[in-house]
Amino acid sequence: MSIYNPLRDKLVANSSASLKMTFADIEMLIGRSLPKSAYEYDAWWANEDPVKTNHSHSLAWTVPGYQAEPNRLQRTVTFRRRG
Repeated sequence: MSIYNPLRDKLVANSSASLKMTFADIEMLIGRSLPKSAYEYDAWWANEDPVKTNHSHSLAWTVPGYQAEPNRLQRTVTFRRRG
């Protein structure tokens, strides 16, 4: 079980085309702090192919069909449905 499953579940249940969350929102949802790299590198928010990656954080949004669009300066991320 991934610590990011609550984020995945929230995205699966989301019926809109996008969902904007603060990093703090995500941390409350998963019950712990995001890693330092999430705050420092856009690459942490990469939209990796869910078949090829083993990064559980990326799977949390790519498996439900979303792409992450981070704004690290504002500490927000918008998840947008693909397609």
